Amino acid sequence: MAREPKMNQQPPMPDMAGANMPRQQTPAPDQKVVDQASQNVMKPSSQLAAVLVSRLGAMTEEQLAELDRAITPEAAKALLMLLPELGALMEAIAQSGQAGSAPRAQQAGPQMGALSGMA
Repeated sequence: MAREPKMNQQPPMPDMAGANMPRQQTPAPDQKVVDQASQNVMKPSSQLAAVLVSRLGAMTEEQLAELDRAITPEAAKALLMLLPELGALMEAIAQSGQAGSAPRAQQAGPQMGALSGMA
């Protein structure tokens, strides 16, 4: 007669040898790809520049003056590292001021405030 399991007895566990999957070795990223990605991250974005221009255009004269007062030359350098788009915007402003008449060129400088010396 077959032996019947008792009520509280669990059936034996199956053999688990080899059940764990080996960890896969992920290859280290190619240094050339990493360097290229780092360079791409620091390239100015035309889309981000457009957003910055839009936001600056939406600011009031008082807000722009407050921004000019708040940005020290040291802060401007840090902002240029963080947002390379600012450098391109400043160059575009400087070039548009040079291309226009002399009175307009004089107006372009003070509007840039703390960033005017960075171009």
